[in-house]
Amino acid sequence: MRNPPKKQPGQGEGVLHTVNGAALDVRHTALFLGTSEKTVRGMIARQLIPYRRLNSRIILLRSELEHFLMDLPGCTLDEAQAHREARHG
Repeated sequence: MRNPPKKQPGQGEGVLHTVNGAALDVRHTALFLGTSEKTVRGMIARQLIPYRRLNSRIILLRSELEHFLMDLPGCTLDEAQAHREARHG
């Protein structure tokens, strides 16, 4: 049985990661939201968060995610950031 060739550094990681922080892929969206990639993909499948498709690639716009977070019930984004800073120093 043949083994496939080893991947070079940076190979197979996809093209879009972030575009100046304005457009995010699933991995960076998970980091932005503080959750897992699996959770983000589930939210996309249930159409709970705003996203776009470019061919088969999922793209999320940071500005749309921020508006989505501001519309959620509970504390505001500024309050959440203040709480996080208070906890982590």
